[in-house]
Amino acid sequence: MSKQVSDALRLFVITIIAGCALGGIYMVTKEPIAAQNLKIQQDAYKAVLPEAKEFELIDGEEYKEENIAGTFKEFLVGDPENYTDDDIEGVVVGVAEGEYLGLVITVNAHDGYAGDIRYSVGVDKEGVYKGTSILEISETAGLGMRAKTDPSFLEQFNGVKVEKYTLVKDGTGSSSEDKIDAIGGSTVTSKSILRGINAALSVSRNIRESQLKTVGGVPIE
Repeated sequence: MSKQVSDALRLFVITIIAGCALGGIYMVTKEPIAAQNLKIQQDAYKAVLPEAKEFELIDGEEYKEENIAGTFKEFLVGDPENYTDDDIEGVVVGVAEGEYLGLVITVNAHDGYAGDIRYSVGVDKEGVYKGTSILEISETAGLGMRAKTDPSFLEQFNGVKVEKYTLVKDGTGSSSEDKIDAIGGSTVTSKSILRGINAALSVSRNIRESQLKTVGGVPIE
């Protein structure tokens, strides 16, 4: 056997062994990773709709997790605010003792300064904004990252019912329920999150007006 063939065979064997090892590691870690991701998502749901005891999907093929983005994409593009940079990744219904309490809508905003920003938005059954829990963000430290590390930005949204929020940069946000002061030096990040929250409010109105129910039979009304 020539040296070239021997080296090639040795490399092939090493590649096979490495591939099997990586496959084994993946199988071992797959379930724990999935469980951790589920916990993070459930914690986000509870953070923005704490009164709910459980979270159910909306009944209907188009509202399954794998179809939800397509279901609302056309609706968002047709919205007057033109939310073309937002994807709806999930919608769950907060329920307690068989009663509908509100919706949690997970948005993936693609117009962040440093990439995608994912967050869950809670809206109660009256259409009142309840909170936002950021799941993934990679904005600039000390600037856009303050959307997650400094609670004062998101706290501006809390506890009001509005059709949409408007971003301002002149410090007048505290004088109006629907005006939000941008994070200093991070207008792009601020606008990305605000538009995603507005998209979630718009989706929430659409769902509440569509006479839907959860997979468990709870009416969304």
